[in-house]
Amino acid sequence: MNQKKIGVILSYGQIMVTILSSLLYTPIMLRILGAAEYGVYSLSSSIIGCLALLYTSMTSTYMRYYSIYKKDGNQENIAKLNGMFLLIFSILAIIVLILGISVSCNVDIVLGDGLNANEKALAKILFIIMSINMAVLMIKTVFATIVISQERFVFIKTLGIATAVASPLINLPLLYMGFGSIGMSWVVLFVSIVDLLINAVYLVKKLHCKFCLMNLPFKLLPEMAWFSFFIILQGIMDQFNWNMAKLLLSYVADSKAIGIYSVGLQINSLYITMSSAFCGVVVPQIYRLVRENKLLELTALWIKVGRCQFYIMFFIWSTFLFWGKSFIRLWAGAEYDDAYYIALIFITPLVIYLCQHMGIEVLRAFNKHRQWVIVHFVFSLGGFALAVPLSKLYGGIGVAIGTAINTFLCVTFYDNWYFYKAGKLRIMDFAKDFIKFVPACIIIAVLGILLEQVLVTDTWFRFVTVVLIFSILYSITMYKMAMNEYEKNQIKTILMKFHT
Repeated sequence: MNQKKIGVILSYGQIMVTILSSLLYTPIMLRILGAAEYGVYSLSSSIIGCLALLYTSMTSTYMRYYSIYKKDGNQENIAKLNGMFLLIFSILAIIVLILGISVSCNVDIVLGDGLNANEKALAKILFIIMSINMAVLMIKTVFATIVISQERFVFIKTLGIATAVASPLINLPLLYMGFGSIGMSWVVLFVSIVDLLINAVYLVKKLHCKFCLMNLPFKLLPEMAWFSFFIILQGIMDQFNWNMAKLLLSYVADSKAIGIYSVGLQINSLYITMSSAFCGVVVPQIYRLVRENKLLELTALWIKVGRCQFYIMFFIWSTFLFWGKSFIRLWAGAEYDDAYYIALIFITPLVIYLCQHMGIEVLRAFNKHRQWVIVHFVFSLGGFALAVPLSKLYGGIGVAIGTAINTFLCVTFYDNWYFYKAGKLRIMDFAKDFIKFVPACIIIAVLGILLEQVLVTDTWFRFVTVVLIFSILYSITMYKMAMNEYEKNQIKTILMKFHT
């Protein structure tokens, strides 16, 4: 089995570990911290998370220029490229520290009146710890990106699983000892430092990667900056779509409302993460197909990845639709009921969009992502503007409605047109392929309604039982009515391996 297939398996392993950690760890954390302190922690994380915009373009920008040098077989230029990225992101790490300390010193200006004096004092400490962590992530991302460029997916995904397990395991005893959100922040920083060191050692010792800091190709910086700018702009758009609402709620609501909103947003984040496993391992292949101008293969890969994603994304969405409220009550508590509506509003417009998400990387590979980012950025500003009055009327649910309207309009109408125009993806082939899912989806919806009406899910045992029954029915329906021959053969191959 090659690195890509193992990488996909490990990607979903990492996702399952993350979800399992959330299922087991988050309820304990919420009950120890309370909705108010969790709201402050989540708000602080989102504000400092804005500084991540400085390195969001790292993977795509590096991959673009690495693929060019690799094609030429020039190892010296690759070493210089590595050195330049390391130097640039070391400087950015220092900038992050300065910005983080500045935010901490001006906490009264940054945060609204929804937080009291003690909560602002807590946020001030969290800002400093989290900004140090963000600086560490800057450097770590350089090494991790180079590992990905070497297609060493097994290592990078295994390390991801290890870090996903480590944080909650270390956090739990500290929470019980009363260290609260400050202790959690120190643990995240510690794990990030260890992650950085392991990546660096693996890259130098195992892959023998070279870093040259002499005669760096700074002449590429203007072109790189222009390429990266639009990816960073996309990151700003994501901040408006998902995280800036917490800051908005700090002005129109209170820390408890932020905590409830954050739980809904966490579910939305896990949902988006579920779609990323396949895309992460095909990025090098996308750039290769674009470079070789193999457009039919590119569309075929897009559809193939999209179909695999749909089986998972539609299953999660339909399961959450029918039993999400029961899950929220069992998992977080009845006081978080609104988180169900917030999460459902967020994820509904994303079901098909996440199956097309590979198209964004295709646009970047063609260097045609600029217009896409600008249009999405304008829509995100419109969605945020719509969320302002809605938040005053309906709190976190109002914010979710504003974001969902923006998402639906943009991804349904604009994205499909631009993927075809600029990404040279055959959108009609995608549509014709996906329309075949409709009969199976209708049957699954009927089965879900019947199960939801007949079976009660007021305990974890009953909830898990119902979801298992639905999972079996879902799998059988999709296998019989939706899967193509290739997918059925893949399932048969896997079952035969287990049988033998």
